[in-house]
Parts: sequence; structure tokens; C-alpha cells
Amino acid sequence: MTVGRDVRVPHLVMRPGELGDGVEPELLTESRKKVLGEFARRAAAYTPEWTARTVDDAGVAILRVHATLAAEAHRRLNRVPARLALDHLRAAGVRARPPSPAQALGAVQVEEGAEAPVETSAGSVFTTSAGTTGPVLETEHGCSALPGRIGGVAVLAGGWTALDRADELDGLAPFGPRPRPPAELWLGVESALAPAGTLTVAVELAPPPGRATGSASATSSPTPPPLLRWEAIAASGVTELAVDLDGTRGLDRSGVVAFRVPAALDWPATLRPGQTTGTPMRWLRARLLTATFRPEARLSRVALNGVSAVAARSVRGEVAQPLERRATGGATYRLTSTPVLPGSVVLDVAEPASSLGAADVVQRWVQVPSLATAQPDDRVFVLDPAEGLLTFGDGVRGRAVPEGYRNVVARSYRTGGGTEGLPAADDVLAPEVSTPDLGGLRVLSITTASPAESALDVLLRGPGEIRSRLRAVAAADYAVSALGTPGVDIARAHALPGRDPLTGTPRPGTIGLVLVPHSADRTHPPAPSAETLQLVADHLARSTGIVGARVHAVAPRYREVAVNGLVVGRVGADLAALTTTVRRAIDDWLDPLVGGAGAGWGFGEPVRWNALVRMLLAEVPELEAASQLSFRVDGRRLPTCADVELAAGELVWPGTHVLESVQGGEGGFR
Repeated sequence: MTVGRDVRVPHLVMRPGELGDGVEPELLTESRKKVLGEFARRAAAYTPEWTARTVDDAGVAILRVHATLAAEAHRRLNRVPARLALDHLRAAGVRARPPSPAQALGAVQVEEGAEAPVETSAGSVFTTSAGTTGPVLETEHGCSALPGRIGGVAVLAGGWTALDRADELDGLAPFGPRPRPPAELWLGVESALAPAGTLTVAVELAPPPGRATGSASATSSPTPPPLLRWEAIAASGVTELAVDLDGTRGLDRSGVVAFRVPAALDWPATLRPGQTTGTPMRWLRARLLTATFRPEARLSRVALNGVSAVAARSVRGEVAQPLERRATGGATYRLTSTPVLPGSVVLDVAEPASSLGAADVVQRWVQVPSLATAQPDDRVFVLDPAEGLLTFGDGVRGRAVPEGYRNVVARSYRTGGGTEGLPAADDVLAPEVSTPDLGGLRVLSITTASPAESALDVLLRGPGEIRSRLRAVAAADYAVSALGTPGVDIARAHALPGRDPLTGTPRPGTIGLVLVPHSADRTHPPAPSAETLQLVADHLARSTGIVGARVHAVAPRYREVAVNGLVVGRVGADLAALTTTVRRAIDDWLDPLVGGAGAGWGFGEPVRWNALVRMLLAEVPELEAASQLSFRVDGRRLPTCADVELAAGELVWPGTHVLESVQGGEGGFR
């Protein structure tokens, strides 16, 4: 996507920059050496009598000082095109997106000697090793945490398949390789205490190779989730348990299942049917009632006392600070903790009562993307997440905030996001508030959060957002709108109109979307979760897309590309360090998020061997030459100097490069 018109005209020198295609005009000479060269060239014409330009000459000293100062001033002036573009985008309503918080799946730990379940409420905070100054995990629901664990997992599908370790299930099929009713999944709760209150179980699915956890695609008309019946094997017989929360959608994705256990339920520890030896446990059974369960779903591990958590902190009962109240209407208030998570602000405004002497009436106001379409009586506001600014209407576009003192109160909002200091899987976090018998929170898995949007990202996204006007009509509009889906973390999106994104075959009426999330993991290709795919597909089909269009969102198909070749170092270069630098440069160049020109490798963009050579010679100073380059694609070696062609929507992922290094002058190009 190019920002603005093409400014590359013959009399302008182009330089690397932040504008759309990675270059921008050099308005003024930037380096000190170039400034001195300009002076030397003009001195002969303007001061021909000045011939003794030696080191100790006063004029030379003045020129050097001036060149040093001018180079810095020129560098700042050369940033004007990018700054002007950003200012124009901001005036048009385009804002940099705030950082998004990581989502975590965890298990509450309880001391073995606990005499009663530990009640953990929604909003419980657990701190990382950085303490209160670092990111925290806040639970999104409560549980009655028990000491103990899930001590056994068994599957009944034609016969029994049982495992004694619930944290290493090795891809166990929860209802057998061919899931059909009446297949059953049995979970054994091994605890000294009987379950009471809210019993929760965390389920982590194993992602198929190269895909996100769960399904590889999602459409705007999804199939219904599998229907399960959860039961306790009680003393009086099988008792159905009410499900208060099912974040797994019928064990279709990773999440938490919460059950309501009746206080009078007699749930003894017994052996599983067909089991003659072992530890008695309280058995929880899931029966498959429909034939819509995905056969590729596999269990990674199951944990007792499961909770979903978010890397953010809730702020409650804060009085918003008034910043501006214009005479023509409209007002701006500020929240103190930033960045604010969009959609998390619960705002109350005290308004004067209609009758004299009556108490003020507290009204709930809601956040909207823009005041442009608001009616005069709409109680709405616009949030600037990065600055924590609340902008209200002027009585024409949105209701004006009534005058008053401390009358705008944020009942609650969340602050956080970013990638710094996040815990890793299997870390145990301490509770912020000490509670008897509460040991902490064990992190089972955590998603990668996204940082705040950079100026380059705003420049790339902004023109498309202005063009689409928050409506998806053209194919490019769908990609831009996908990036703005609430509650998802998407770094890149690519639209394939009229095409099935999985098979590549034409399909009229379908918009294929390939989505790439943010990721700091350089060991696996970034792939969105099934929930992310579904949220994007639903958002585009119901909110911004053309009525009747079918949106099909998928994870990218990656082609593993590795490089074979000979690298020639300059005389005296450290060959080991040179090989490492070249390998790292190739990895960065092929990266789907930061590769190519810096914004990620292009969807379907071929990998040219001559472009690789130019990149290496530009990025690695100690490299003298690169020879005999060839690519391996998904393990298959191509001929020397052959390019890698990609299908529409495909991306590359760097493989293991095989590089031989020699010193310049010791054989060179063989």
C-alpha cells in the first residue's frame, strides 16, 4: 500500500524512510561529509582567492562547525514528509492503535493441607517476578479451587484408552480417532476435598503442525459447536452438572469449562469402570451427543482449577479529570492509568434531576468509534486509549456532559498491554493479596500481546482506513477492516476476493482473508487462534462487509525457505561471526512480520535470488560476495539461482540455512 502519490521524480534523490514503499525524498543533504563537499564545490566560485584551506585555517574550522550543526538540522527537516503524513492522518481521525494485552490460560494452585476449597473471585490479581511494577494477570472468572490435580484421563470409544498423567497427554483424541456418539471422555479429580461450588477445568489443545490451536479456518456462517453432556459419577448414580462457562466450545479449542456442583452432591472417590487397580478418584465424564466433533482435535493437557486471565489491571471508581470544556459545547476528560483497553470503560455521569430538589440521576454512557453519526441525545463518548482521553458530544453530535463537580466517574476500566515482562508457560505467579492456602497461579499457556502501533504502521494502514470509511466494499477494505476487529490481535491481513483461501479455487461471493498475528516467537510461524479467525469473520460479515458476502478467514500457509550458498568475507573478517550475521540477515529478510522492506514479507511475493544478494551486500559490511546461492523449499532443493514462486496468499518462513564461508582471496568464487 502506497501513501500518497509517487514522488520519485528525476531531480529528487530518494532515501530510505517511513513512507509507504520504504523510501522518501531527501530534501536536504544529511551527512556532515556531504555538507562539507557542497562548501568546497562552491568556494571556488564565490571565494577564488581562498586557496590555502589547511587544517589550521580559521575558515576551515568555521565550516566544520557549521557542517556538524547543519547535518543535524537537515536530518530533522528530512523527516518533514513523514510528519506531515502523520498529521494529515490524525486530522482525518486515524489514531495509532494501543498495545493489546496477552490472554492466558492458568491453573490456581492450592496448598495440600487446605481444609476447604479456596474461593478465587473474578478480578483476582497475580503478579510476575517484577512485582507490582511489571505486568500482572487478572482472572476473568472465579472458581472454588481444590488442592490436588487431574490424576487420570480416559477415553471410551469402542474400548478404553487411559493415561495417568493429565499434563502430558501426547495428543490424545478426546473421543477417539473417529469421534461419534456415544464416545466418552473421563477426567479423574484427585483431591482430599470433595468438589463444591464452582469446579473449573482448563483444557489445552495441541495445535496441528503449522496451524493455530483449534481449526485452521473460520467462516461467517460457522457450524454449531459439538454438544456435550457433563456428568459426575456420584454415589446415587450419574448426575448431570450444569455448565456455567464453556470457553472450549465443546472441547473444540483451548479454554476453561466451569461446572456448578450442588452442595448436597455425594461424590465419592472410586475406581473407573473396568479399572481394577490404582488410586480412587472423583470421576467427571463428558459424553459426546452430536457427530460434529472435529477428528483432528487433540488434547495437550488438562488441569484442575482452570482460569482464564488477561495481562491487564482493573481500575475502579475513578473520577475522570476535566481537561477542556468549550463554550460551543463538547468536553474532554482524562483517565489517569494508560493505556486504556478499548471497550473496557464503564462510565457513569451524574445528570441533574428533572424536578427541583431531587437527587441527581446517574446515567450509563457508552463508548462509540466516532461522534460523527451520534444523535443530539445519545449518551456516548469517544476514547483515545493511548492518552486516556474521553471526548464527549456538543449537543448536536452526541449529548453534552452536564456541568458539575466530580460527576463523571469511571466505574471500572482496564489498563495494560504490550509485550514487556510477560510470564512464560509453566511460570507460577504469586497472588497480589495474600489468601490462606492460596499458592499462586500456574501459567499453562499465554498468547503474545501486541505492542503499540508504530508510526510506520500508521502510515501504511491510515490511507486504507480513510478510503474504506469503516465499510468493506473493495477487497483491500476487508483487509483494513480486519485489523480493526475488536478483541483480536492481528498484525497483517490479506484479502483474496472470490477465492477459497484454503484451496485457491474460485468461489464467487466469498472473501478469503489470510491473517497473521503478532508474535515474538522466532521458532514457529505465527498463526491465529480459532477464536481470532471466528471473531474476524463474524465482524466483517455482520458489521462492515457487504450483505450476503461470505467471509472465510484462515491462518497463512507457510513455505519453508532455506538458503544454500557460499559467502566470501573481506580480508581479515571473522568468518564465524560473518556466517552468523548472514544467517540472521536472511532470517530477518524472510520474516512474515518484519521481513521484506520492513513491514513483513509480501503475501504471494516470490523470493528472488538476486534480491537476496543485493540485501546481503547492503546489510552485511564484512561480506565481499555471495556465490552459488540456491533455495530449499519445504526440503526440496531448487537449481542454483532459481527463484521461489509463491501462490496467492502464501508466506515464507526461514528454514535452516547451509552456508559455507571463505576469506576473500582464498578461493573466492569457485
